[in-house]
Order: sequence, then structure tokens, then C-alpha cells
Amino acid sequence: MDIYVVDIETTGLDGWPKDYVVEIAIMRANVLKQEVEQVYHSVIHHDISTWDESILDSWIFKKGIISVDEIKQAKKDLATVSGEVRKLLSNKFVAAYNNAFDFDKFLKHEPWDINDEKNKSKIAPCIMLTASEYVKLPSKYKKRKIIRQTVAKKYLLNENTECIRNNKDLEKELAQYGEHRANYDAFYAACILLELYRKNQYRVYPRVYYAHSLNIYRSKQERKELKLIKRTLSKAEIINPAVYEKKWKKSTGKEIMKRCLDLMSNSDIVVFSAIEQENKYFVGKGVFIEVKFAEELGMEIYFISEELEKKYTLDMYDDNDWSLKFGIVKLKKQIH
Repeated sequence: MDIYVVDIETTGLDGWPKDYVVEIAIMRANVLKQEVEQVYHSVIHHDISTWDESILDSWIFKKGIISVDEIKQAKKDLATVSGEVRKLLSNKFVAAYNNAFDFDKFLKHEPWDINDEKNKSKIAPCIMLTASEYVKLPSKYKKRKIIRQTVAKKYLLNENTECIRNNKDLEKELAQYGEHRANYDAFYAACILLELYRKNQYRVYPRVYYAHSLNIYRSKQERKELKLIKRTLSKAEIINPAVYEKKWKKSTGKEIMKRCLDLMSNSDIVVFSAIEQENKYFVGKGVFIEVKFAEELGMEIYFISEELEKKYTLDMYDDNDWSLKFGIVKLKKQIH
């Protein structure tokens, strides 16, 4: 799978239409081969005679990241570059280190129109938010500190990282541009994405953990429930602990529970089912623990009834019956 990683340099932070994109670069990141290819890079020509002093005094010019002369002498204007980029990214998965800035403030708008409606681009998860969630630096203001790309690079990349080893030639080629140039930053954003993917942290499609009783494994009910999950969450990757049953055969119950919780906590969504008896839904202790742990983690959880239901309660029913009636599930419409 390829994900196209975009980086832009702009005259300010406010976004379209106040600020201008002056440079753009795009890297194609192959998540399976851990390879990066530069597929586009351009400084953009603008008629700077129309710019006021506040734009000419922008940080990007004051710090010498890009010079005004480079903008004046660039061969391609905004219409040309935006048209080429829009065509290149059509029907592609695209991401940036900061999706909210690159896409929401600039590239989703005219004349770029990089969005699902105009050119069918599919915006992949934000690399910055994924990196911040994985690195988990402490912050006294928020539960999760949002980290800059330079910080993510420090924590995730080094000369022995697979994506860096695989792309040494491109890294050397881009070193001449330096930090804050679009192609330099796009390269390392792509490498951060690849390393997060390798660590099983970055996913284009959500991962769904299917929590269900051992009594349901390889049954007609399991086949029916899997079809329902696939139909409702069509793009999701389903993690079914039943496929590990033979592999974990010699493990203790505690070891199996820990492995299941590890699989679940590395997923995005939990879907759980129950065994129906006398119009009541029961779960064993294992599923009960999984769902309660998912609730503590703040995960998105669905209960399988005729459809996937989000509004339910799960309470203890009989703490002596670990295999079947440890917990009872009630849908909101059943609660009086």
C-alpha cells in the first residue's frame, strides 16, 4: 500500500485565503517495503507585487527558509502546481504531519481542492496525532502532548531504523535543503509514518477486535457475526482471537487473557457478542473483562445484536459462572 505524504511551506499560519502556499513536496511511502520516493516538489511562483508588508515580512522569509527571489523566479505558478498536485493525488491515500494545518487550512480549499468531493483523495490519519499518541510525552495541560515533527523524529528515527536504512540515498540528496523545506520535512514525515506503521501504530483502516465466548468459536453464530461486522465496518481489519486458539493451546488462562487484552488495546474498535438464553444476553468472564477494559481505555465499543449497537449496559450477573453467565448485557431499549 502506498500513502502519499504531503508537506507545504506557507507565508503564515492563518490559512486560506489570507496566506499563500509557496512550496509543496510529496513523498510516496510504501508501507510494506518501507520505501520512500519523492514524486513531486515545486517552489510556487507568485506575483509578489500584490503582497503587503505583513506577507513579505513572514517568518519563512525572515528566517531564510525560502527567499522572495525564489518565489519570483519559480517556473510554475499556483494554477499549474495545484492542477498537477490535484491530478497526482486523485484517488490516493494522502497524509501530512499536521493534517489540520496542511489540508484543513490550505489544500482542501481552492485552487487545490484536495478532498474526497473534488478529486476523490482519501485523507489518511494525521501522522502527528498518531506519533503523539504513541510517544505519550507528559503535559500538565492535556492528557496527550502534541509533539512537533522534530521531537517525533528524535523518538522514532535513527540510522538503524528500517525506513532510514532503506532510503539513505534520498536522505542524503535532501540534506542540502535542510529543516523546514517542504521536501526535507515531507521525507521525514513519511519515515515517521512508516516507522509507526512498522510498530503497528499507524493504520489507514480501523482495526476491530472481535470479543466473543469460546463457546461461539467456529460456530454458525461466529460466522454470522463476522459477516455483520464486515458488512457494517467494511474497510476494517478484524482481529479474531479464535484464530490464535491452537497457538495458545499450552498457555494458562491468565496468559491468554493478557494476550487478548494486548490485541484489543492495539485495536481501534471493540465489537463484542453474547450468548442468548430466554431473551437475555450473557457473556463469560473473559468477554466481560475485555469490554470493561475497553471502556476504561475510552475505546469505541459495539454490541452485536441484530445490528451493531452502541447503547448498552454490561453488568455482573453471576460471578460463579465464569464461562457463560458472568455478565448480562441490556440494550437501551430493554432498560426500564
